[in-house]
This record gives sequence, C-alpha cells and structure tokens, in this order.
Amino acid sequence: MPGRTYNPDPEDGPPQPGETQPEELEAEYRRRSKPVRVRRRRAADWLRLARTGWRPAAYGGLAILLAVGLDALLFHSPWFVLAGSDQIAVVGALHTSPKQVLAVFSADLGRDVFFIPLAERQQAIEAIPWVRRAAVLRLWPARLQVQITERTPVGFARAGAAMKLVDAAGVLLPEPAGGRYNFPVIEGLAGAGAADADAAAWVAQRRTQMQQFGAVMAGVRKDGGATWKVSEVDVGEPDDARVRVSPTGGGASVLVHLGNEHYAARYAIFLAQVGGWQRTYPYLAAVDLRYDGQAIVDPGSPPAARAVGKAAGKARPRGRGGRG
Repeated sequence: MPGRTYNPDPEDGPPQPGETQPEELEAEYRRRSKPVRVRRRRAADWLRLARTGWRPAAYGGLAILLAVGLDALLFHSPWFVLAGSDQIAVVGALHTSPKQVLAVFSADLGRDVFFIPLAERQQAIEAIPWVRRAAVLRLWPARLQVQITERTPVGFARAGAAMKLVDAAGVLLPEPAGGRYNFPVIEGLAGAGAADADAAAWVAQRRTQMQQFGAVMAGVRKDGGATWKVSEVDVGEPDDARVRVSPTGGGASVLVHLGNEHYAARYAIFLAQVGGWQRTYPYLAAVDLRYDGQAIVDPGSPPAARAVGKAAGKARPRGRGGRG
C-alpha cells in the first residue's frame, strides 16, 4: 500500500506508523543538477551553413536587381515617353475632329505612357459632342490608340432660328461640313435654344422627350412612308405628341394630334380616313385623334382667305382709350 502523506497539523498528534516523514518527502522531489553542456560550432558546421544559406541570399539579391532594373526600364526609359501626337492613333472618328481628340493629350507630351491617367482622358474625350463612347489603349512601346464610337443623329432640333442635329439621347450635335441629312424637325425640345443647351438638366429633359419621339416615329413608320411623310414632330407637350405630315405626291400638310399613347393605332385611323376627310374638307388643316373612338377635324380655310385674314389683322388699327 502506498504510504500516507504526513500532515503537519498539531491537532492530529504525533506521526503515525506508515506516514511519510518530511525529510523523506523533500528528498523525493529533489533532483540532482547536471552541468550544462556548451556546444561550439566547428569549421565543418560553418562550411555547411555557407553551402546551404547562400541560395536565399542570392535569390533575394537577384530579385532586388530585377525590380530596380524593371523600374528603370519602364518608368525612367525614353523608350516609353510620349514624345509627340504622332504616337496617338484615333480610330472611328468620322465627324469628330482628330484635333479635338489629340488636344486632350496635350499635357501628356513628354510623359511616360505608364503615368498617363487613361480613365480621365477617356472621360474628357467622351465630353466631345459627337463622341458617344471612347476607349484609350496603351500599345507597345510608347503609343496610344483612341477608339471612338460616334453618336447617330435621328432628327433636327429647332434651336431658335437655327437647326441642330440631335441623337436619341437628346444630345445636340453640330452639323458637320458637307453633311446631308433627311430628318424630321423636332419642335419643343427643352433648352435647345438656351445658351447652356448642353447642361445636364436640359439633356435629361430632352432624353425623355426623345424617347417619346422614338415611340411616335415607330408608330408612324408602320405606314412605311408610302403615302405620307413626316416633316415635323412636336414633343413640347408630354400629353399631346403632334406630327405634321405631307402627301408624298405633293400637297398641303396636315397636323395630326396623337396624344401620349397608341401612336400606331391612331395614325392608322388617320391613314384610313384622311382620303374621305380631304374630299369633304379640301383645305383640311388638322385632325385631333387624342380621344379614342372619335376624331376632331379642323377643316381649314382656302389659302387666299388665310392671306386676307392675316393682312386684315395687320392693318386693323389699335383702339385708343379716352374719357367719355
């Protein structure tokens, strides 16, 4: 049986036989101390360390040298400097002046191509009116390529006494020299004649109006332009899109009110009924089809009568106020 541990509490009385004495307990946990052995590196150990440790140091030094050389080659070498505008190629510019595009990079001449902020230059190029989308690419070793997608005009916007081309997004475009277009005139475009016509607020309003214009033209073109041709579209009032159409064979134009929906169906009614209306009203001026199931016809008046009415209005003297 294992011996009992000695309890020094005096109340327990003297130690009983079989209990472990304090001296024996202290001797049980005592360990003999041994001298620490010191090992000294021999020459063979140093040689072995030299043979195995030089590789990491060599690889690290080589990596540093490569990094420094690559930095000097790419960022400090004349091979990668944009020395002139002849190192910039402009692709896809039909109506956009290449000079406008190259002017965006004027501050980058003499600069390393890797330090040219391409995203900023892309945004600046896309601010040019005719540019819809642009991409700027780096070409080896020190060349840039600008890929341009231009806007597509869909009509003429009346801007005061002038006319400007406009695309489906409501962006006004300067008419290029020598350009020949056969588009309808779009009346009522927001801010078209304003000094800040390119402001974001005006463009946002025109974008909505151009969506209505596109829907109107999609409905009108179902006729294919075989009998009547659209010359003007007025989108100034959102609830009443108006188109002015003329017979393809010649004749007086008619103003058609199409409202703000069902453009194709309402224009189909006009095409089906216009022959009878013209026989009844030879000087037909306008037809209002905004109300489904009915047509309000403006019979118009003979040209001579209209001229006389205008002349009479101009010649009518103004009344004078006075005391009775």
